[in-house]
Amino acid sequence: MIEGRQAYIVPGKVGENDIKLSIQLGIPIMCGEPDQTTGNIIYSTKSGAKRIFQLCDIPIPMSAYDIQERTEFELALARLIVNNLDVNIWIFKIDDEFGARGHASLNVE
Repeated sequence: MIEGRQAYIVPGKVGENDIKLSIQLGIPIMCGEPDQTTGNIIYSTKSGAKRIFQLCDIPIPMSAYDIQERTEFELALARLIVNNLDVNIWIFKIDDEFGARGHASLNVE
């Protein structure tokens, strides 16, 4: 829990630093074993991590994933906002980016 809220790390291509950060902060990291998922496009992405956790019935934050087109993104975001009016800040993460690239946020307050 961070400031009274459940927190997760969603790495993408998981590395040693991601695992160390998860341990240091004491929060779960959404990924499989690095040796088994590296190079496996299905499970080594942020979307893949969400699929793994859903299959295991582990709660994940509200989200949309496996989006390929801009129109899919816009519709998914609109649905998320309408269905979660108490959420003011939305964070976007692109699967094939790393090193803090491919992240953005939107404040809808």
